[in-house]
Order: sequence, then C-alpha cells, then structure tokens
Amino acid sequence: MSAAAAQATVPLYQEGTRFWQELTDECRAHVEAINLVATSKGISPENLVQLLSGLDLFMRKPGYPSTEVKAALGLFSWGPVIQCHISGARDCDHRFLTHEFEMPIARDLDGKVVAIFDEGLSFSPREVACYLTQSFRRCFPSVTLPCG
Repeated sequence: MSAAAAQATVPLYQEGTRFWQELTDECRAHVEAINLVATSKGISPENLVQLLSGLDLFMRKPGYPSTEVKAALGLFSWGPVIQCHISGARDCDHRFLTHEFEMPIARDLDGKVVAIFDEGLSFSPREVACYLTQSFRRCFPSVTLPCG
C-alpha cells in the first residue's frame, strides 16, 4: 500500500500529525523550562533532562534517579494513537514501576482534536506534554518543576 493510500484510510491523519507536532514542540519547551529551573538550583548539566525527537519522542534524565519517557505516534486504520512508555530507576538496585499507556487522538464534543486519556479525559498537546514531563519530578525531588 502506498503512503498516500495509507494516509487516506486513516481517520484524523492530518489532525493527528498536527497534534503530534504540537506535542513535540510543547515537550521541547517543557524540557527547556525544567532544565532552566534545575540549573538555577545548582544541578549539573550532565544531570539535566535530554530530549531527542524524530519520528518518536524520547526524553531521559541520565544518572540516578533516572527516568525515560518514550512516546510514538501510531497510525492505525481506526485512527492515530500516541503510545507511551515511562520507566526509570531510583538506583542500580531499585527500578520504578514501568507505566505503559495509549492515548487515542479524537475529536472532542466541541470539535477540538484531543488525546483521550484514562477514563475519557481529553488532553490538549500542552496538557499531554505537561503530563509526560511531570514524570521527571522523581528525578528532582527538591525542585518545583514548571508546567505551563
């Protein structure tokens, strides 16, 4: 199947890719804000949150306590879905519980394109970015992380 044919068969394809781009931009802004606050509190540059984006979104804070957040946009026949995986470790002997979840992208009752989370909560790209980046709270227990 050609890419054009695949795009035509996925509902909300354009809206989903636009949502993904906005989410990536929001995550970048949140990571920059987190790192700015962490640096102002004396945290060394090698212990800041790193963001890599391409087809997938990957944020990580190396060293202990560590956290990794992976998100990918899946384009399925029923519509776009953000697939998320959050993991990390307190130290070399204690891993945090891994959290995996999906957020289908849909239209809300008011016509806005949103990510659906948990039991029907609808999140904007900014709110998804805030949710994902707040996973780094456990890495900086003495720092109040910005969100918004």
